[in-house]
Amino acid sequence: MAGFWTPNLIMSQGYCEYTCILCSTVCPTGAIRDLSGKEKIETPVRIGSAYIDRGRCLPWSGNGHCIVCEEHCPTSPKAVRLIQGTSLSPAGKNVNVKMPYVDLKSCVGCGICEYKCPVKGKPAIRVISAEKSRSVANQILLEL
Repeated sequence: MAGFWTPNLIMSQGYCEYTCILCSTVCPTGAIRDLSGKEKIETPVRIGSAYIDRGRCLPWSGNGHCIVCEEHCPTSPKAVRLIQGTSLSPAGKNVNVKMPYVDLKSCVGCGICEYKCPVKGKPAIRVISAEKSRSVANQILLEL
């Protein structure tokens, strides 16, 4: 039962506020170390990385203009940036659009881009977890 009682962020239901440190304050086991808001922003603390599903992303798939993920990205410099590009519309015409891409060096994995993505169902931009680690001292082992 690896990961039992381990928090799992579901970004489509809510995201990690860029300046919030509540998780580190309330974690009962110390698995999330205590840090200040200033430290969280300046360090920065990475909990994952965003990636774009180009087949679902409106500009990349030729289904319209959209800059929602770039507008909501809280990092400075922005982790989600726009490049001018051309995509093929459903009507078969070349359309000039601003296409988002993720700068992995700036992305902290907060998930606001996934949460705000207007694509219905599975969002076009999603966050994958950073490398998971478990503290040997704090893990709960269940004997089966």
